[in-house]
Amino acid sequence: MYFSKLKEKRQKAYRIESYDEVFTNTLISMFTYRGDNVPEEILELQSFIDIYAMVEGVAAIWKLTPDKCPNSQNDAMEGKWVITPADFAGSPDTYGFGRDLICTIKSGCTYQFENWRENPEVAVIFNNSNYSPDMNIGRFSDMLAELEVSMKLNVLFARMYPMPIAASTKIQKAIETAIENMRNGKIATVLNDDALSQYVMDATTGSGAAGINTVNLTEVEKSQYIQYLAKFRDDLMRWFYSLYGMNSQGSSKMAQQTVDEVNQDNNSSMILPHDMLRMRQKCLENQVNKKFGWDMEVSFSECWMSRLANMDDEFKETDEELEKPGNNNEGTGEEAGEEEGGNDNDSETV
Repeated sequence: MYFSKLKEKRQKAYRIESYDEVFTNTLISMFTYRGDNVPEEILELQSFIDIYAMVEGVAAIWKLTPDKCPNSQNDAMEGKWVITPADFAGSPDTYGFGRDLICTIKSGCTYQFENWRENPEVAVIFNNSNYSPDMNIGRFSDMLAELEVSMKLNVLFARMYPMPIAASTKIQKAIETAIENMRNGKIATVLNDDALSQYVMDATTGSGAAGINTVNLTEVEKSQYIQYLAKFRDDLMRWFYSLYGMNSQGSSKMAQQTVDEVNQDNNSSMILPHDMLRMRQKCLENQVNKKFGWDMEVSFSECWMSRLANMDDEFKETDEELEKPGNNNEGTGEEAGEEEGGNDNDSETV
C-alpha cells in the first residue's frame, strides 16, 4: 500500500508506527543474552525479552506444556520454552504487585501462574529499576510524526501561487491563456479590445486597474523555515539517542565547551542503559537462573560496548589534558588551562 493512497488519519498512525519501529529496534539491540545451557529457542528469540520488557514493562519466561495451553496452534512450540508478555493479577503484595501472573501467547493462549515470585515454573524480567515500560518511544514518535506533518505542509505551501480573480469566464480564459503562454515562453500582446485590457493602467490618464487581483493562499518566502523544522527533527533524534548513551551527529551552534564538559554529558547519558542492564542482570540471577538452573547472562551489545570504549578513550584524553603543566586548577576555581591573568582561549575546546 502506497503511503500517499492512505487517508490522512491512517497516514498519521503510519508515521507514529514508523518511528515506534525505529526506536524500538534501536533499544532492543542494546543487550545480548548468552549461556551454555540456555534453551536454543530462548537464545534464538531473545529479542522478545526486550520487546516485551520495554513495551509492557515485564517479560515472562516459561515452558509451554499441554496442560497450560491445550491449543492446536501451539503444537509446534509444545514442550519448548517461550517468552511472553505478562500482567499481574490477584491481591497486591507489599509493593503493590499482584501475587499472580497472567501470561499470554500471541496465538491467544492465556495461563495464570500463582505466586509468581516463588513459582518455579515462571520467571520474570523487568525493564528497569522503576518496574515500568519505556516511556520515551511513544513520546518521541508522536513529536516526530507531528513535525513531519509540519514539514509536509510547508513543502506543499511553498509551491502554491497567487490565484487570479476573474470577473467572467471570458476573462478567466484570457488569464489562463496568458499563464500558458508564460509557461511556454511565448511573448503575448494585450490589445485594447482584449479581455485583459481593463486591467492595464493607462500611462497618460492613470485610469484602469494596476493588475489583476489575486488570492494569496500562502507566503512562499516562509518556506525558508523548513530548514528549522529539519534542524528540530535532528535535535529530537539526537535527544532520544543521547538518553540511551548514543551520540548522534548534529550541527547545533552552541557556545564553546571544554573537553571535560562534553565528556561529563557522556557520563550522564549512560545512566538509563546501566540501570536497564543492572535490572536484567538482577532478574536473570534471582529469577531465571535460580528457578531454571541456567547460566544465562546479559551484557551490552557491540554498539553499546563500542560506545563505552570510546567514552573511556575520551575520559583518558581528558585526564591527560588536565594533567598537562598549567592545567592544574585544583582549588583555584579557574577553568582548566586558564591561569590568573591569562585568557579563555588557552583551554582546548570542541
